[in-house]
Amino acid sequence: MVGNNDWSFDPVPDYRVFKTISPTALRELGIDIKEPIVENLEELRKQAPGIVIAKCVLNVTFMQNFFKEQTLKRKHEYVMGLGTYKQLHHNVKTKEQILKPSPLKFRNLYKPYLGQDLNGKILLVSRTGGIGDLLFIQPNLAYLKEKYPDCYIKFACGPQYQSMVETWDCVDEVVDLPYSLIHLKTSSYQAIFEGVIERCRQAHKENAYHLFTRWLNLNLPDELLIPKQEPKPDLVEKCKSVLEKWNVKDFILVQARASSPVRTPDPQVWINLVNKLTNKGYNIVFTDTKKQTSQYDKIISSCDNKNKLFNFCPYSESLDMTIALTALTKLVLSTDSALVHIAASMSIPIYGLYGPFPGHVRLSLYPKTKWVDAEAPCAPCFLHGYSICPTAKEKKLKYSPCYNNIDLDKVVTEVESLIS
Repeated sequence: MVGNNDWSFDPVPDYRVFKTISPTALRELGIDIKEPIVENLEELRKQAPGIVIAKCVLNVTFMQNFFKEQTLKRKHEYVMGLGTYKQLHHNVKTKEQILKPSPLKFRNLYKPYLGQDLNGKILLVSRTGGIGDLLFIQPNLAYLKEKYPDCYIKFACGPQYQSMVETWDCVDEVVDLPYSLIHLKTSSYQAIFEGVIERCRQAHKENAYHLFTRWLNLNLPDELLIPKQEPKPDLVEKCKSVLEKWNVKDFILVQARASSPVRTPDPQVWINLVNKLTNKGYNIVFTDTKKQTSQYDKIISSCDNKNKLFNFCPYSESLDMTIALTALTKLVLSTDSALVHIAASMSIPIYGLYGPFPGHVRLSLYPKTKWVDAEAPCAPCFLHGYSICPTAKEKKLKYSPCYNNIDLDKVVTEVESLIS
């Protein structure tokens, strides 16, 4: 295939990408944003989202998060986030140009959804981001589908998350990000959530669910803002068979790593915490992607009471499998990761370790939930994306040091209170 790109990336919404592209190039893409960070949603509404329409110069294949091969075809036009455009517009090996700005500008086609009547209409929803971001959106779509049963909701997201979104009754069609321009042209309104968290200082104080529902001008009450989903029964049985092989019935499910390094504690923090829990008799099951199997083996090898520790990563075939496993646990214990939101969507108790973000802006609406905020002069820092913590970089550390200050005995006590 001409212009083949065989690299993989995971496009995260990150305001810093605005500063890495020249003002001239931004204007060619139809983006005129003088200040990426704004105070509140009202100011954010005055700017078009950081979304671009690009024309493909050469055929290109690529993967997101090593998950699924995607193809953009020559002469076709696609809609994508600015960060995705930056990563795809040149072939990383040959330096050939792959994408160029389309004469059509997103801001001229953008019809934001602000609570309009959706009867007989098509709503195009998109979000560049992870599982938690998508779950922040879901309650609003469930409400809209119930209010306007004849509407048609398309959801554009990364391929690695689609197996989850496809199970939601409120979504009629799931499409890849980037998506063909035809989806934008044929939609009646668009619900684009880029910047709602990462470019708005209001997100430093208010819960993400409140911000997402206000962005759509729905302002749903708290009781309607909890996501809901069911695990696939056949995958639940698969998970049970693994647990039965281990002779494990009751367990705490742990994810030690977030998608972002800045939200990932030092493994030693987890080793110390897990030792305290296994000393009290709890079984611990670790989960993550298959690629992380060896990393969790290393953690387990450094822990006490290894007979109480189990690594589910080798069996983690898909996001659906993680959802199924979560449905079987007594409690999810995790850093600021997708797993806490998956647990909330199935009414599973949660305990979260939070550092760069205060726990209340993510977890305060969930029942059966507690969290601890790391204490440090630089915390919370509200850093997004894949950059390492600046303090860690300065001290030549791999992980955010704020997590090292967490009172682990307090965590154990509160975990026990949630389980009981």
